[in-house]
Amino acid sequence: MENDNRFQNAMDAADSGQFSQGMQAVSRMFKVFFTLLTVIIGLMVVWFFTLGGFFIVDSTKETVLLLQFGKLKEKCEAGGVYWSFPYPVSKVIRVPKTNQTIRSLTFMPADRTSITERKNDPSGSSQNAALTPGRDGFLLTGDNSIIHTEWELVYRVTQPETYYKKCLTPERPLDPDEVMKGDDGELLGTRGASTLIKNVLDDCIIKVTATWDIKDILYDKTTDYILAVESRLVKQLNDMQIGIAVESLALPVKRPPLQTIAAFDEAASASTQATIEIETAKAKAIEAANSAKSESAMIIADAESYKARIEAQVKADISYFEAILREYRKNPDAVMVSLYSNTLADAMALVKDKFILSRIQNSRQELRLKLNPEPVIKKIDDKTAKDQK
Repeated sequence: MENDNRFQNAMDAADSGQFSQGMQAVSRMFKVFFTLLTVIIGLMVVWFFTLGGFFIVDSTKETVLLLQFGKLKEKCEAGGVYWSFPYPVSKVIRVPKTNQTIRSLTFMPADRTSITERKNDPSGSSQNAALTPGRDGFLLTGDNSIIHTEWELVYRVTQPETYYKKCLTPERPLDPDEVMKGDDGELLGTRGASTLIKNVLDDCIIKVTATWDIKDILYDKTTDYILAVESRLVKQLNDMQIGIAVESLALPVKRPPLQTIAAFDEAASASTQATIEIETAKAKAIEAANSAKSESAMIIADAESYKARIEAQVKADISYFEAILREYRKNPDAVMVSLYSNTLADAMALVKDKFILSRIQNSRQELRLKLNPEPVIKKIDDKTAKDQK
């Protein structure tokens, strides 16, 4: 009782003494703080149930998965403005529709520029010449050779729900994969959709390359090699059913080990030259064959033309002979006189000077000569000049 009275006396002294103004100031401050806190909480509640739940969907670039308490509630594919309870009630996962690109440098050496820029030491004393397992990447081919490759995969998401559930996708799929570290801080790698797809790609590359020769990969059948890897990758992704589709697969870099680049270049140059020579020979062979065919066709055409001309001439002679034969059978003398006259006329046309001597008995014989006959050549010249006029 005595203590209670002492506390009450102290409070009465404070209200009427030197601490009364301070207590009043503290009391007003607490009232203002409480008022502000009430207003803030009220605004947060209003924001939570109004503006805080709105989000926009760009249908050309993304599909939005709406989770409510961790479970898929809705898939928003049409563009526009949507509303839902904000976090932690709901969560918006944006899955890209656009093509995504993954570059695999797993099978390239640590010093990538030594391969891409062809930095080769002719003396073979380069410090980076030897490959170090665990640091440098490489592939083993079917003919026990080593090759370095760099791949570029383009894919797109076709089933957003399946992709999110099966690809270990982070809350923001467009962000880089999560970096995983051990208890001691050691870097263990990454975890996410890109890492999963890249590992599947690397697995397919290893299995396909193990069945191919290095010469076919580098020079002869590069396109077929890429198609073989792509076909295996598509099959494996379809079997996994993770909701993605492969758009394209490219092989921008393919090189033998650094020490052998010069030798491979020489072999490739020789092969290219051999190919050029073979193609040149084939072109010449085709040209010679075409020329021979052309000449053969010309000769055959001339022969056919000559044959047709001779046949036509023979047929004409046959027709003429048969016509003469029919007339001869009707009147032999007349035909013989006509033939004789025609033959004599033809023969005499070739003779320059003609003398006719009659042998009719008991008749007067005369020989008539034409003096200074007009030259035939002059007549021909005059006729030609007249024609020209």
